[in-house]
Amino acid sequence: MRILYVNPARIESGLDAIIKGPPMSLISIAAMVPEHDAKLFDFKIHKFKENQFRRELNHSDIIAITSMTPQISHALEIAEKAKNQGLITIIGGYHPTLAPDYVAKHPYVDYIVRGEGEHTFKELIDYIDGNKNQMELKDIKGISFLDSNNHIHHNAERPLELNLDNFPMPRRDLLDDKKYIYLGARVAQLETSRGCPHSCKFCCIVKMWKDHKQHIVYRSKSISRIIKEIYDVNLKNDFIFFCEDNFTIQVKRTKKILETIIRSGIQNKFYFSAQSRVDTLYRNPWIIDLMHKAGMRQIFLGIETVHKQSLKAMNKGNLTPEMTRKVVSMLHDRGISIFGGIIIGFPGETKTMVRQTIQFARSLDLTCMQFTPITAFPGTEFFQEMKDADMITSNNYKHYDLFHPMMRTSELSSREIYRLVGEAYASTYLDRDWLITQGKRFLNPFGKFSWMFKNIFKLMKGVVRNGLEMLHSQGISNDVISDELKNLMKNGLPHDLNLKSKVKEEPFLLTLKLPNKKKIKEISEIF
Repeated sequence: MRILYVNPARIESGLDAIIKGPPMSLISIAAMVPEHDAKLFDFKIHKFKENQFRRELNHSDIIAITSMTPQISHALEIAEKAKNQGLITIIGGYHPTLAPDYVAKHPYVDYIVRGEGEHTFKELIDYIDGNKNQMELKDIKGISFLDSNNHIHHNAERPLELNLDNFPMPRRDLLDDKKYIYLGARVAQLETSRGCPHSCKFCCIVKMWKDHKQHIVYRSKSISRIIKEIYDVNLKNDFIFFCEDNFTIQVKRTKKILETIIRSGIQNKFYFSAQSRVDTLYRNPWIIDLMHKAGMRQIFLGIETVHKQSLKAMNKGNLTPEMTRKVVSMLHDRGISIFGGIIIGFPGETKTMVRQTIQFARSLDLTCMQFTPITAFPGTEFFQEMKDADMITSNNYKHYDLFHPMMRTSELSSREIYRLVGEAYASTYLDRDWLITQGKRFLNPFGKFSWMFKNIFKLMKGVVRNGLEMLHSQGISNDVISDELKNLMKNGLPHDLNLKSKVKEEPFLLTLKLPNKKKIKEISEIF
């Protein structure tokens, strides 16, 4: 059979405009059925032409679509097109797992795959392809579907695979590698673990990767398997991003991975990027040195907020602003750039408190920041709590894009949260100081951040230009910055927050002769 694997369109706002990562879920399930013809169409990187896409559908028997919550509307549109052309339609991913009734009720969706998809997808494809294993549909665990009477059936949960090494290598041959870009550099993704031992009520990861019967919340691949997958990545890529919730959940395991990378010498071929936590790096500063030696050059950190009450509610009560500054300083001292995540409008925070968090995040001089309105994803404990409290303001899943608010709080309306998100982005990316800071880091070929020098113009073209276009499309300009935030930007945070002064950067070599100065000047004038 011929299977078309589809990644729906990118999210129209937020950092999806500047970051395009490969769909690991699709190339992972495709590896389970290598006997069938496979093709990947990724709306995030492939130019969509109606006639061309219809030809792809005409040459396929089955369409397998992955979907996160803000993509589900487009995923269902794709399923409808495919169904109208006679294909069998399958949808999996986070949203079908979080809200299976919503997806399964659509008549043009034949099957949904809930949770971990590899084994479920394999059994389902075998069933469709002549049912060679003589299974009944009701016995395929992890699927949902509509019966002939339009009743939704949710089959039993699929047990998680105990050993992730048992899964075949992802089908990287299906990817158009050169089009996946992360902060101006070509990027591949690699998964070393699944799940998280924490049980934050607002997190959808627990819903996806938790097995109550087997008492599984976190699994990891063996070191040998991880290295094998690294060597399977196309050498033309600049970065490998470890696409898991927290690369440093088990520091001893992380140490083994990094030491093995160093011994292999593969860090001379790629740079690495991963997600971590401030408290983990603060308690284990030695791991930052190891990360640097292993070629780790970019870390995502959840900065979240500057306020203790909110951090405590997020299961980060041990975090302090001083700890965050210390970790940021240690990473910057080793030439590791930081992508920070900040939550806007956490319950209990006022406008003033949110603006204090924005200014705190700005003062850290991070390379990139994502300002996320507090979001309650369907299927989570937090969503039900907010729904019961009548805080949900939008049932349109396009608003669950980590840019538009879908809820309010007792302190802030959804409109006020949206304006605060706009203030955050405008005060950061439309501020000339941000561009100057990045120039000091990345345009110095002799400095700690010289690793980005060769990609600096791709960064400016792909990140600055696309980012500005995204902000403009959302009506975000300097005009949205409030007087209160301007005052914080000018005078700093109040002393009663007990925040230390900004971390100093290394001096910029002003005598450096830069290529294409005119282009840099033109971009800087925008700010």
